[in-house]
Amino acid sequence: MKIGILTYYGDLNCGTNLQAYATLTAVRQRHPNDLVEVIPFHSFRPDRKPYLSNATLRSLLNDWRRIKLYSRFKKEVLGVTNDRIITDIPEARQYIKERNYDIIYIGADTLLELDRLPQGYNDISAYWLSPDIKARKVLLAASCKNTEYSNLSKAQVEKLSAAIADFTACGIRDITTYNLLKHFINPEQIQMIPDPTFSLPIEYAHIEQYLQQNKIDIPKRSICFHTYRTDKWCKEVAEHFKGKGYTIVSLRPAPWADIVLNGLSPLEQLGVYRYFSAIVTHRFHDTIFALKNGIAPLTYVSDSTYTTTLGNSKCSSLIEDFDLYPHHIIDNPAQLTAAHFIERIEKIIATFDSRKEDIERKITSCAQTYIDFLHESIAD
Repeated sequence: MKIGILTYYGDLNCGTNLQAYATLTAVRQRHPNDLVEVIPFHSFRPDRKPYLSNATLRSLLNDWRRIKLYSRFKKEVLGVTNDRIITDIPEARQYIKERNYDIIYIGADTLLELDRLPQGYNDISAYWLSPDIKARKVLLAASCKNTEYSNLSKAQVEKLSAAIADFTACGIRDITTYNLLKHFINPEQIQMIPDPTFSLPIEYAHIEQYLQQNKIDIPKRSICFHTYRTDKWCKEVAEHFKGKGYTIVSLRPAPWADIVLNGLSPLEQLGVYRYFSAIVTHRFHDTIFALKNGIAPLTYVSDSTYTTTLGNSKCSSLIEDFDLYPHHIIDNPAQLTAAHFIERIEKIIATFDSRKEDIERKITSCAQTYIDFLHESIAD
């Protein structure tokens, strides 16, 4: 059989690329005698630009290293060459159709989002596929991000109804996606499954070699920040914890950080989290990687575009699944202040160790649930 994985990949987001790698690895294990490939298609141009805010000569050199390593990861690890950007949705569907897949796994990541459609465009994205693509179609930990049924047009409802009815199995990643799909199919047909990166082993040799080669020593008492350049509270929070003896690490250029690690490959970054006491991040996969490495995440939702009208988001859903809500997430924009971050960070560092055994069991369970769904979704 010829099997395609329809997913996001190829930008400079560690989580995006590692979820694609984890999916590819798991599907190949499920179908060892078949051709399995990442479908070489994007509906938009992946972001591959260096960080220009707070840039230094050193950070720019690190960025160029990162860009080269991510390009190599796409070609050598994901096996993708000659990928195409097709913004026209009917043309994109036709491109996928002509590749003649027997099975298409759709996921993971926020593939089902409609945010990237042109404003006022009365259709759904190509990632939902369509009934005229005759492959068996499986949603594999896919997410719709913030798409809500009440905001759909009549035409979009009709197109989604036809697309969803053609899915062989529906494994979705968060409650927002569940709430959308239950308007179209019996909720018993929908299964909540974890992100594929829970099933991805961590090979620490990658980050150990990087730190050794670059003579970087990360002290035991370190806090990592992965934030936006516009987050004004960062400097005050960083200075507070420096005063308490912590080393401040940032995954993007930041003048208030002691160590900047913006030159890591995806596999190097996957293992770096274990060197921190905690991470403050707006990223979904940072949260997963922190938990897998046994450190405390504090995840924040930067604005309302990442949430539904009910306040749900992929990050809050993840934190709730690990019984870490509400202390490990800030999902109220009014609370994005230095004082609130300081209070939360101090609390989670003080209490996280008591939760580690439960979290390790939950991670093992998440990985197994994902693999079990993958094996059961397509009958041999």
